This record gives sequence, structure tokens and C-alpha cells, in this order.
Amino acid sequence: MPLQNFIESIMFKYLKHAPLTCLIVPAATSVLLFAPKWALLIPVAITLLNIVIDVGTPPDTEVPSYKHLWILDSWVYLYIPIISLYFFSLFWLVSPVDFLGFGKAVHDAIGVDIVRIKAEAGLRGALAGTFAVGYVLSSNHLYAHELVHRTNNRVAVIMGRWLLAMSGDAQFSISHVYAHHVHVGTAADSATARRGESVYRFFVRSSLGQYKESWNLEVARLRVKGYSAFGWRNRVLTGLLMSLAYALFAYAAAGVTGVLIYLVIAVSAKFIFEVVNYIEHYGVVRVPGTPVMPRHSWDCNRRFASNALLNLARHADHHANAQKKYWQLHSHETPLQLHYGYIATIVVAMIPVWWHRFAVKQLIEWDARSATPGERMLAKQANLVSRHPLFLKF
Repeated sequence: MPLQNFIESIMFKYLKHAPLTCLIVPAATSVLLFAPKWALLIPVAITLLNIVIDVGTPPDTEVPSYKHLWILDSWVYLYIPIISLYFFSLFWLVSPVDFLGFGKAVHDAIGVDIVRIKAEAGLRGALAGTFAVGYVLSSNHLYAHELVHRTNNRVAVIMGRWLLAMSGDAQFSISHVYAHHVHVGTAADSATARRGESVYRFFVRSSLGQYKESWNLEVARLRVKGYSAFGWRNRVLTGLLMSLAYALFAYAAAGVTGVLIYLVIAVSAKFIFEVVNYIEHYGVVRVPGTPVMPRHSWDCNRRFASNALLNLARHADHHANAQKKYWQLHSHETPLQLHYGYIATIVVAMIPVWWHRFAVKQLIEWDARSATPGERMLAKQANLVSRHPLFLKF
């Protein structure tokens, strides 16, 4: 019985946060290497898996008591070499040669001729692989998000920045921690979606705004220390150099084609994560200078959205208690709920008409039940500024 209890504890308490690290990304890498023509099935399978589990299983609001915290940390750190192999596999696939002798090494190790498989996959395999890698690479932000919040752990922050740089977004380590968490729900925050704003407009405004926020924060930080903004101490510039290193790797593997593919997957990964940003605070308002409360975020208690995404779905508690590690986060029953999980909601958000029908009703309820008097005034102003017919009714 003690052994059985231990196994059950490991299964339901620890492994529930490991699907991306231990199952999804390794499986995606295997498809990319051994069946690249079928790589389009990777995003399809991941999307369906998310939706089926989130819609078909009961919510998960449990916050277990953990003894072996190193196991929970290991899922975060193990993800880094696993996603790096996935990233490498794409550029090996599109390289005109057996880049770095990887195909020969695999053949010598397990007897599978992946060089022949690559040649047979041709352009179809390259295109399918590019789409699949861009989709999965958006997960880097999940793990980097956990790491860059550990501001007292220099190694964690650096690793998080390298994950972010893979999709050209190392600045997120600055704008998210030091701007978004301070200004969420206000006009000063680029990562808070405005009422009536489409996800596509938000993507452009938020992405550019976050870089501006990061640059301004770095200039101010360096000025206090007496350093120039244009130097190796500026983390925006070093972040761009980190992304340049990935681009140079892509060039070494496949020339200009490799660089173009890198740009496609970086923008794709960034876009998907910005859709997540979009749904997490859409339409929320907050009086500047007032405390950030759970009501200032959309929350989600669906099982796969919480377990597989390192409890990012418990976003209300994360913003109210940003110092918590992912396994310590609670779900909150606020009026703003993503009832169908994150992946299904991302699909909804990409169709603006559908999204606004979903979101407006909950936001109006939030205005009535959860907003302070000052926030109600801001909400009325936001409804008018939106010029969206659904908001103008109120």
C-alpha cells in the first residue's frame, strides 16, 4: 500500500504538470524527424487534445501539498533541452545537407535512415514542419514566464531569456515583470487588451508597446547607474543579440531560407502567445495606483489549461500574488471565466465577432458586480471609446 500510494501521488500530483516536457514536445520531435510530411498533425493533435480534456473533464481547483519540489522544477528546466532539440530538428530538416552529421548519428544509434526520410519529405515536409514548430514554440513563453519571475535567481532568468529569444522576444523578461504587473488594467499597459479591440490589432500594438516599455525601463535603470543605454548592459539589446544568434544558426543550417523560416516561426510563436495575453485581461480596467486584485484577470479552472500550461490559467492569483511559483497558484471564481480552456478560447479570440459575443456579457457583469465605483467610470469610458455596438448598449 505505501508503494501504491507513492505511485498515485507521483501520477496525480507531479506528472500532471509534465505533458509538454515529457510527452507533447518529444512526440512532436519524433514526427518531425521520422514522418515530416505529417507534421501538420502536431498542432491539430495538440489542439484537439486540449479541447477534449478541457471540455470533457471536470475542472481542477486543487492545490496539492508537495514535498518534492525539485520534481516540479525539473519539468521547467528539462523543457529547455527538449524544445531545443525540436527547434534544431526543423533546421536539420530544411538544411540541404546532413547538418552537423545528425542524420548519420541517428542512423548509427537506432538504425533509421532519417536522411532518406528528409529527402522524400521535400518541400511539403519543410512547410509542414515550419508551421508545426511555430505553433509549439509558443510554449516557450509559458516556461520562460515561470523562470523570469524568479528575479532572485540569475540562472533562471538567463535561461528564461534564451527561451524567449528563440521567438525574438527576450524583452518580455523586462516588460512583463516590471511594466505589465505594475500597470495591468490601465492605459499605461501595452499587454492589456482594450474593449472592442481585435486580437490582430492588439498583436501589433502590444508587441511594439512592450518593446517600447522595455527600452524605457532599461534606459532609466542604466541612467541611475551612470551607464549608457547603448552598450552590453542594456538587456533589450542583448536580447536582440540572443535572437540574432538563433538567426545565425538558422543561416548556418540552411542559408537565407533558414533565416526566413526562423522569422516565420518566431512571429508565429509570438502571435500565439499574444493571443494568450489578449484573453487574460481583455477589457479589464483598474484605477492607476490601486492594488492589483484577482478580479483584474480572466481566470480558468479547466484541467488541461491548468495542468499542462504550468497553471498559467490561474492567472488571477498570479497577478494578485506574483511571487508564487506555478504549483502554488489557486483558481478564483470571478465573473471573468474562460469556461472552455485556453486553446479553445484562443480559437474563439481569433474570430472577433465570436469573441466579443463571448466576452462582452461577462465584462458587463464584471462592471456591475466586481468593479469599484472608480472602475465603473473607467469602464463606461472604455465602452464609449470602443465604438463597438455590443459595448455601446451599456
